[in-house]
Amino acid sequence: MADAQWLKRVAERHNEWIKIVESFGEKNFQEDIVQQAYLIIYKYASEEKIVEKGVVSRGYMFFTLRTTWLQFINAKSKIQKVEIDDEENYTQIADYSEMDAEIGYDKFRTLIDNHIDGWRWYDKTLFRLYRDTDMSIRKIAEETNISWVSIFNTLKKCKEELREIFKEDFEDYLNKDYDRI
Repeated sequence: MADAQWLKRVAERHNEWIKIVESFGEKNFQEDIVQQAYLIIYKYASEEKIVEKGVVSRGYMFFTLRTTWLQFINAKSKIQKVEIDDEENYTQIADYSEMDAEIGYDKFRTLIDNHIDGWRWYDKTLFRLYRDTDMSIRKIAEETNISWVSIFNTLKKCKEELREIFKEDFEDYLNKDYDRI
């Protein structure tokens, strides 16, 4: 610890460093900021940088304290404070009133997917590609080298079949008769 004797000389002016931090506007954590500055100069500085001709450089310490304080302010601003009486930040209990609609939608989607599984490979592949991706008919035609007219007619035929077969189930879903799906 003999090599850190210069740090004792820096700490002799501790009250002055606290007043400097208070001049930045810090009223609660000035002691912590000064202690952090001591750690920083011990780790990253040397006696030659801080002590000149036996006198501690006030400018060097000022900039170290200011930088340490700014880092503290930045870290503190990232923490979100929530007051106990703040109604906007209360954790909401999950709303299960829409659970029936979710279950009904899943049942309806499963029925359609099971029906699609029985289609020819070409119809099934084109329909799922169009439904499950963001690709337009023209984009599918461009990627697959299939005529966009052929893709359009295939999708039209598939949609008409689904409408005809699942018309009643879709009406039950819209009328919230999820048990009838």
